[in-house]
Amino acid sequence: MSPYYDLVSKYAKIASETGAINLSNDHSDFPCEPELLNSLVKHLSAGRNKYAPGEGVPELREIIANRYNTEFATSYSAQSEVTITAGAIQAIYTAISSIIKEGDEVIVFEPAFETYVPSIEARGARPIFFHLNPNDFSIDWSALTKLVSSKTKLIILNSPHNPTGMVMSDENLEQLQRILNGTKINILSDEAFGDLVFDGHSMFSIARFPKLAERSIIIGSLGKTMSVPGWKIGYCLAPEPIMSRFREVHRYQIYSVNLPIQLALADFLNGKSNWAPFREEFQQRRDLFASLMKSSKFNLLPVQGGYFQVMGYENISKEKDVDFCNWLAETIGVTAFPLSLFYHDSVDNQRMRICFGKSEDELRLAASRLVGL
Repeated sequence: MSPYYDLVSKYAKIASETGAINLSNDHSDFPCEPELLNSLVKHLSAGRNKYAPGEGVPELREIIANRYNTEFATSYSAQSEVTITAGAIQAIYTAISSIIKEGDEVIVFEPAFETYVPSIEARGARPIFFHLNPNDFSIDWSALTKLVSSKTKLIILNSPHNPTGMVMSDENLEQLQRILNGTKINILSDEAFGDLVFDGHSMFSIARFPKLAERSIIIGSLGKTMSVPGWKIGYCLAPEPIMSRFREVHRYQIYSVNLPIQLALADFLNGKSNWAPFREEFQQRRDLFASLMKSSKFNLLPVQGGYFQVMGYENISKEKDVDFCNWLAETIGVTAFPLSLFYHDSVDNQRMRICFGKSEDELRLAASRLVGL
């Protein structure tokens, strides 16, 4: 296992054995919508348990294409430019496998979700790391420009960002567009949390910038959006020339995604413009936890999307973040995830990530244990 998943498992075990509040995991605890669950049971009971088409069932692809085309004035073809995947991680691996080859370079913003780099290195390509500003996770575009070379074939974006909760602004996307003008560099836009944006903002997608969309693979996660991450269901949108290469790799890596879950999601999403049934609850949890932590010595950074909160503990301890998080789990009874594990070179800014997609009671109890530090 990777250091990331090793630690996730370790903290889950501590929580189950000691009663620690587990804020370190990478999924929310919100339930499945009854309507969605009932639809799944209906399709299972009807015997729809065979293979789905390799690219995904037409009903679900139509719904995805229609939503993007309506919301962002795009023209994605459900037939040739949308593919259903076995979750976002599979989509990321397939996308990278279909675009890059040995010797290519891929720009990765750090902190970064741990699945990007192994996918790049599996192709014999080289990740080029760019650190976001540690104070506000902003991007120094002039510095980024210096990393672009003739070997650069792909830039990976993640917004809303895991682990920071940052949402990329229009100004940032305009800067990126200027840098890529005249190049053949592709973009992998990881939008697994695209619907989980707060404070009145609409769904995030690079699709709203046509010149970027024409060179992009967009990846979404219906599992995260619907709070059923164990269903492992995602999707990918891309212009046909890119998607044809994606589907060729997808065909041999996974071939087909489970049929009854696709049909249940098609039923549930049909006619809905909001694909995040718990978005308001996530924002309420974010605000509740922030209010509970006001009197603490922790430094909570702004969260614009997703369900993760980055917290600095520099006013409490000078320990390394892994050591501090271990101490929190074993002594204080709260698990949090050290941010250094999201950097290839283990950069330690005395920060940690917590998941606030929990019950109010759990957040109140966790905060009561943390505030006294």
